[in-house]
Amino acid sequence: MPARRGVPARPAAAPSTRLAASLLAASVLAGCAAGPGAEPAANAPQLFMNAQGLKEWDRPEAFGPVPAELLATGRAHCATFNNGGKRYVPAGYHPHARSVEGFPFEDGGFFCVRE
Repeated sequence: MPARRGVPARPAAAPSTRLAASLLAASVLAGCAAGPGAEPAANAPQLFMNAQGLKEWDRPEAFGPVPAELLATGRAHCATFNNGGKRYVPAGYHPHARSVEGFPFEDGGFFCVRE
């Protein structure tokens, strides 16, 4: 299952905006071979650029469940990937998910899947 589609280059944004965009983009691109586990792994997942030039999570199984208090935020983030009748929802969350550059996202990251 695709994780996140590539996002065109955009002007610099606030860290939380960059985080949300990267997290969402990456979460939708990740493959379906593995999914979130019972709890966030000690070694946080990281975004990488796949062969098609799209952001993808390296280890979807490193995500844990989405905490109830973050479910609405996760739904809003994942909904930004909705298009052409395809809807995305949060399937996992990691509080220390990392960017392509290896830096932890301030607010963690969501693993989004097609509904």
